Amino acid sequence: MAKRDVPGIAGRLADFSIRLNYGDLSPEVVLDAKKGVLDTLGVALVGSQDEGTRKVGKVLDSLGGCATSTVLGSDMQAAPTMAAMLNGYAAHVLDYDDTQHNCGTHMSAPVLPAALVIAEMYKRPGRDLLTAYVAGFEVGCRLARAARYGRVLADRGIHATGFLGHIGAAAAAGKLLGLDVTQMQRNFGIGASQSSGLMRSFGTMCKGLNAGNAAQDAVFSTLLANQGFTGPEEIFDGKQNLFALIDCVPDAEEMFRDLGTHFEITHNTLKIFACAGWRNPIAEAVMHIAATHKLEVKDVARIRILAWTRVMTLPNYPLPGSGLEAKFSAQHVAAVALIDRAGGVAQFIDERVRDPVLAELTGRVTIVGDETLEPYQIRVIMDTVDGRELTYFIPAQKGDPRNPLSWDDVVAKFSANATGVLPQGNADRICAMVKDIESLSDIAQLTRLCRPGQT
Repeated sequence: MAKRDVPGIAGRLADFSIRLNYGDLSPEVVLDAKKGVLDTLGVALVGSQDEGTRKVGKVLDSLGGCATSTVLGSDMQAAPTMAAMLNGYAAHVLDYDDTQHNCGTHMSAPVLPAALVIAEMYKRPGRDLLTAYVAGFEVGCRLARAARYGRVLADRGIHATGFLGHIGAAAAAGKLLGLDVTQMQRNFGIGASQSSGLMRSFGTMCKGLNAGNAAQDAVFSTLLANQGFTGPEEIFDGKQNLFALIDCVPDAEEMFRDLGTHFEITHNTLKIFACAGWRNPIAEAVMHIAATHKLEVKDVARIRILAWTRVMTLPNYPLPGSGLEAKFSAQHVAAVALIDRAGGVAQFIDERVRDPVLAELTGRVTIVGDETLEPYQIRVIMDTVDGRELTYFIPAQKGDPRNPLSWDDVVAKFSANATGVLPQGNADRICAMVKDIESLSDIAQLTRLCRPGQT
């Protein structure tokens, strides 16, 4: 991808988004993007059955509107912005969606739903959808990575997925709609004007709303920009820019290094457990120790978790009172992993949290920060009643780019999530379509299969 001298951060990101072509993507980038698409569709499908998703859907359905866009996992259709909201919410509500650890974001949850809606509206081919998804993912993650902006946002109580997801999703949607550079810059500004998301929402139904809002607002801002609606064209430079809001000063050279040749999608982590990111390796370590030594609850005196020091500042519920809170409980994750030998959707529902045996074991789990550990590394120490100290260290969780899921792994996760939501034939065809997404002449061929009543 040839470089062009476009002024300003917003201008350079807009130009990159518009000019990125499928031919600029290496086979590695294409494969990782396909994994991200299939994984996000799967978690959105199973998330479509969540109580919170149903509540959002009921409210949006009552508002009426032009019901033309696919709602994943449902035969209901909705107005484009509403469909983006529902699908973004469903993709993030279970915290089973991918995460980009370098940036502190879940960028697929807002970006893909916004892109799907625009691609479906304008009959875009699969190749364009995939390229736009990569572009939006890249824009959102590069902004989050610059001067650790995503991390600083979290420290200030702002959820980077909701906040910066507006920009990444706008880039993807705007690319599919064919915006020019000025329109795309305005699109970023319109999206930023609506951006929101609070860290305090973790453990409530509202966290999924952060991703849903980002997807919805991105579709809205893209359609506005396409109509000539104006907005601030340079939101990342000058006085009162988006970084300055929290006294963050990015290095533009670092932000744009290798832009168009090195892609953030290749650093994406796909989860194997339905809980918040850094808790995944806890479940993995506990299951390994329990299986290796054939341990049951009665054999364990206590469980100690050593984690990267920074995660101690993130929301955590030592004794969760709901399934949503349990997703943000290192203690619950360790306990349920020992008892159930699993960490799927069923391990994070209200009924499971109320189990007295599980709750008692949860109370015997402690977590401490360890400055010797690198980001997202976990060491679990299990003390047994007969005096043994059993330890297991996870340097890179399963699904991390250093320990990636294979295509078959992603297909297996998707199929498990789609079971009970779609006919098996639809699920199988979706996997095949995403694997060969370049051949789709109209993305509606794919979205149609995500509705239970369609074949």
